[in-house]
Amino acid sequence: MRLTLICLSLALCVGLAGLAGAQADPATRGQEIYTANCADCHRTNGEGLAAAFPALKGSAFVQGDPQPVILTVLEGRKGKIGRMPGWKNKLDDAQVAAVITYIRQAWGNTAGAVSPEAVKGLRK
Repeated sequence: MRLTLICLSLALCVGLAGLAGAQADPATRGQEIYTANCADCHRTNGEGLAAAFPALKGSAFVQGDPQPVILTVLEGRKGKIGRMPGWKNKLDDAQVAAVITYIRQAWGNTAGAVSPEAVKGLRK
């Protein structure tokens, strides 16, 4: 009985530590969100498709002021080379922050992280 309780306690601690680790790393969560929602257009390597979807890898826009990036993800964009849907009704603030953090730090990009609070402040 005592051994069973110890094993269950250890399993619970390991499980909670795993959850805390997943929540603590927004870039990892952002990669999952990117792969599920963005990679079809912007490609898994962030290089996009020249005639339709802009590259995120090495992009000055992605690595610059985060506010326009946040607004683009939330509201979408209609541009010369294509359209991007808005994600404000599909992703919450933490998910938007995570995916933007991911694209700002993936593929050699070196911009800082984006917080859920920054997203919340721009969400309409």
